[in-house]
Amino acid sequence: MRAVVEEFCAGALAAGCVWVLRDADGYVCVRSGDAARDTMPFWSSRARAVTVTRRAPAERHLVPEPVDLEAFVARWLPGLGRDGTLVGVDWTGVRSGGAEHEPHELAEALARAPGRGTGADGDGAQAR
Repeated sequence: MRAVVEEFCAGALAAGCVWVLRDADGYVCVRSGDAARDTMPFWSSRARAVTVTRRAPAERHLVPEPVDLEAFVARWLPGLGRDGTLVGVDWTGVRSGGAEHEPHELAEALARAPGRGTGADGDGAQAR
């Protein structure tokens, strides 16, 4: 497993959530150049997500929003997988991107991460 995924998993588990960026039209999703598929980036902390919005003037309109970790694992990742959307983790910028992963691979990495609690139920959490 790549170090960035391990770091993402550790941060997400510690916080109990992941962060996504949104604007008035919805959640940020970008076209992957190599795979010709959409990729939705997520961040392991609000600070990392905010950094993206501060680095590029074109991204300043984006607002970080938390997603409960249990809902992320139980609903978001399976939904993104069904849609054929990849996930990016802790990118340094929306346009600059980073590694892209299949949603089920990230779910597996989170399940194997040290400190992972019991199963995902997502009760009362935000849905995609």
